[in-house]
Amino acid sequence: MESRFGAPAHDVSEAPAATITPRATPAVPEAPPVPGPLDGFEEGVVICDRAGVVRAANPAAQELLPHLRVGEIIDVARCEVLARAVREGEPEGFEAVVEHATGERHVRGRRGTAIGPVPPLPPATREGDRYWYLRDVSDEQARTDSLLAAQERAAFLAEAGRALHGVLHLDRTARRVVALAVPRLAAGAVLVVRHDDTVTWAAAELGGGRPRIGHGAAADLHRVPHLAAVLAGEGDGSGDPRVDDEIATLTGRRSAPGEASRRVCPVPITGVVEACVVLTDPRVAADEVDRDVLAAAEEDLLSSYVARAGTALAAAALHEEQSHLGTVLQESLAAPRLPETPGVLWGAAYRPARETMRVGGDFYEVVGTSERPAFLLGDVCGKGIEAAVLSGRVRQSWHALRLLEDRPGHILPLLNTALLDAVATRDEDPRFATMVLGDARPADDGTVELRLATGGHPPPLVLRADGEVEAVPVAGMLVGGIREARFGEAEVGLGPGDTCLLYSDGVLEARGSGDFFGEERLAAALPPCAGAPPQVLCEHLEQVVVSWLDGHDHDDVAMLAIQAPHGPGSPA
Repeated sequence: MESRFGAPAHDVSEAPAATITPRATPAVPEAPPVPGPLDGFEEGVVICDRAGVVRAANPAAQELLPHLRVGEIIDVARCEVLARAVREGEPEGFEAVVEHATGERHVRGRRGTAIGPVPPLPPATREGDRYWYLRDVSDEQARTDSLLAAQERAAFLAEAGRALHGVLHLDRTARRVVALAVPRLAAGAVLVVRHDDTVTWAAAELGGGRPRIGHGAAADLHRVPHLAAVLAGEGDGSGDPRVDDEIATLTGRRSAPGEASRRVCPVPITGVVEACVVLTDPRVAADEVDRDVLAAAEEDLLSSYVARAGTALAAAALHEEQSHLGTVLQESLAAPRLPETPGVLWGAAYRPARETMRVGGDFYEVVGTSERPAFLLGDVCGKGIEAAVLSGRVRQSWHALRLLEDRPGHILPLLNTALLDAVATRDEDPRFATMVLGDARPADDGTVELRLATGGHPPPLVLRADGEVEAVPVAGMLVGGIREARFGEAEVGLGPGDTCLLYSDGVLEARGSGDFFGEERLAAALPPCAGAPPQVLCEHLEQVVVSWLDGHDHDDVAMLAIQAPHGPGSPA
């Protein structure tokens, strides 16, 4: 048989049987690499298949992930977050820190959606491939970190300002200064403050509990010359191991091994106190301590904090000075202790209009060192510290004039002249006073003779032992008003148990529910106290007046009671 092409045909039926070998299935060829359009992307692009193998990556991606290799599993890229995102199909993307030879870089990635405008992407070469778009956000992260750090510093300074504001107590302020510094500024802080002749120190450490505080004499600073120089603004002991030794000398605490002075910061205070803050950090070796160890932002933070601490310390020191001055002044102007004199009993009560100040314009004084004990009760115009100062001037003048003149009727005109002259030399507005002054002469029969002089003051009242109340008929003009002022004089005899009460107009003018206390109520309150000790009488009357006030404002209130003692057989 011949074939159609002219070749002899073979008879299959005659051909020998042949062995048929199965044909092998050829392997599926690998997909060709992704074409070049990816190279034009500004963002990094990575294409991975379902198994996590990197199918393609443009140069931008390889620059962001220097360990990434095309054809290898994503895990070798040394980017754990990206590897997890590829394996688990994270739809929200990721953000990671990647180590580079030049330092850390922050990389942000998102699946399937371009970050910003990009060219059209070529189609995936296999079903299930995923595109990952990468971008270097290191600058954005740096700006964010900088903003967060600035906010944190601002919050710290605001908190410090609130904590230090209005403390006005030097020891408490010192404790807060070091407590706020730890741990934000350092692992430990010591504050040294010199104020007048005293040195105060406060120390705080991590885990050390409540800050410790101590005091010493300024003369002891010779034992710590380097700290003394810093306090005086003559040096900076940062990193000087001798400062650590001096801190240990001052506070009794020696630095732990490896702990060194991190920073010595003079506190900018002028003319009030001298101070410095020593910051320590046990994580910094001594030979690494340097002025430049803090970044510029931390340096600004430290400077701002130290300035706030200085303001608070200055305010506290100034307040203590003023408080001490006020205390000394109050002690000198406060109501005096009553003496014990043979043949005469005394009682007194005093309530200033401004009770927190303890002093006011009303005053009394008793001198019992002579045979005729002298006494004085008065009221100067005004309230508070100014009135108290004027009352002190009157009392001191009275003490001086008594050395020259013992008759009450002659002392009062001299006091009038002294007040007028004092106002003229100080170019002040006229400041007048009302007062009753006198002396007492006890007799052997138990009676007491009083000589009184008064100027512009309510008349004294006499409470007899039987309960009868008498007003002493005496009156006079204001003291310190005019030079030609006339004053009244009177003599009063007190029998055993009789009491003479001197009082200021704050008693009569105490205003309760729409009405003054007045002379009638005062006279009516006396008889139940007949025969009572003079101190009991004054305290009782004070409570009656306070009850009448019922919480309303009032003027200064002062009372002085002079009593002839009861006889041996008289009831008390």
